[in-house]
Amino acid sequence: MKHPGSLHITLGWSLMVSACSQRGDAGGGQTEPEVTSSPSSGTGVDPTTPIPTTTDATGLVPTTTSGAADSGSPSSETGGADGNAESSSSSTTDGSTEDCGNGVLDPGEMCDDGYAANSDVDGACTLACQLPVCGDGLVWQDHETCDLGPNNNDTLYNGCTTECTAGPACNDGQIQGPEECDNGADNGTGKAPDGSASCDSGCRYEAKLVFVSSEKYTGGEIGGAGGAHLKCQSLAEKAGFDNHKGFKAFISDAYFNPAENFTHSTIPYVLPDGIRIADDWDDLVLEGPNPGITLAETGAPLLAHRVWTGTYPNGKKFPDQACANWTNSTPDPDNKARTGRTSAVANEMTQWFEEKQWVSEDSLGCDWKNRLYCVEQ
Repeated sequence: MKHPGSLHITLGWSLMVSACSQRGDAGGGQTEPEVTSSPSSGTGVDPTTPIPTTTDATGLVPTTTSGAADSGSPSSETGGADGNAESSSSSTTDGSTEDCGNGVLDPGEMCDDGYAANSDVDGACTLACQLPVCGDGLVWQDHETCDLGPNNNDTLYNGCTTECTAGPACNDGQIQGPEECDNGADNGTGKAPDGSASCDSGCRYEAKLVFVSSEKYTGGEIGGAGGAHLKCQSLAEKAGFDNHKGFKAFISDAYFNPAENFTHSTIPYVLPDGIRIADDWDDLVLEGPNPGITLAETGAPLLAHRVWTGTYPNGKKFPDQACANWTNSTPDPDNKARTGRTSAVANEMTQWFEEKQWVSEDSLGCDWKNRLYCVEQ
């Protein structure tokens, strides 16, 4: 028969261990150290009997094994009572402008005048909380005319300069880029400087351009009237004339002559620099160009130079072979063509005008190299 005190001692020991274990569970996942020694022999407990670490509601030791996962238990790795990882977010912006507009100079901001004052148009602080500067792509009202950001360029036609002012453009009073003329505020009004022609709102003369070719050709190198037209068009294109395909040579052959095949302009004829040489077609053929067609498409002055025409002053074909329709350069006394001269030689101005020598002065052998008159249609 057992000693009466053994049961009480055993039960008391179990309850004490259970209570300690429960306090350990409530302490955030910490566990009690394993008991490695038995109670003293004075307790009456058999030292070979395992000591339970906890009991369930019935007072019996649970059947779960040590180390098994408990889905309802907090993990000792989280460091939190609810088992979730602690947040690592910060209240600072770390250089961002997410708080732009709050009126406070936050990290990453150059300015902040608040939601009502920040503006990409007329504010001293942009909507991105940056100071307005030329090159930011925003046009600052009353301070900048334009702003194309990285595309600002000091020479680009119709562009924006690196000072955020308008670049070269039509109507600014300066001839630039593809312009023929630019009379500023007078463009499109019909007004014209003395001795010139009016300029339209697109910076083109309200007139027809005329020039003498910078290149010289033998009679046979021309390749007929058609070849002469192509040469004029090529030179006009190289010079940047936007209507370069509209040019034709003032020349005649068996198939072409200016009197019958040119547009008889009702507006003035001008040189590339804007000097008016005739008021219209009738003035050109009846009076001749005054002071002469003396400017090349390049702008170079060419005074008293000979020009292949094969044409009478009235624009019709001169009755000779015209270098076999401008295909033969053989040096033969019978192989000739009519020539004009861009302006009078010294002391012969009156004769040059009266005899219309601009278009019909002399006949020369086709092996000579002469120029061409090119007229916009």
